[in-house]
Amino acid sequence: MKLVLALTCTLALIAPSDAQTVQRQAQVWRCGPDGRDLRDAPCPTGGAASTVQFDDPSASDRQSARERAHAEAREAQSLASARRAREAQARQQRALILGSAPIAPPPGAAPAASTPASPHAKPPKLARPHKPPAPPKPRAVAASATATGR
Repeated sequence: MKLVLALTCTLALIAPSDAQTVQRQAQVWRCGPDGRDLRDAPCPTGGAASTVQFDDPSASDRQSARERAHAEAREAQSLASARRAREAQARQQRALILGSAPIAPPPGAAPAASTPASPHAKPPKLARPHKPPAPPKPRAVAASATATGR
């Protein structure tokens, strides 16, 4: 028990030093009217450079983040397949309740060549004849005659 406690304390003291992020600095130029345009080269209008501090994660941090992302992806995939299975089971139960469930063939039976049409299927829509084109509008002869001066 004391050995486990001693090992745990030792690891707790050593591990943070290995997993620390590295503080880095970068020189940037703030350009634009409000200084919101950050550039890594001097501004065309001039201006003083400033430094921005940021954290660069360690290799162990990047590895643990990658492993966490893979684990979450596997969990999401298993949850999605479980959801699809539940939905399929719910559809099957609904069909059994409504009485429209297909009868499952006995095990080892050959699949049918074609499935029969559903008894509740709607008949296909028939094509309707097209409307005849509208008759042409009569031309206003009197208006054109008065415009030309006749």
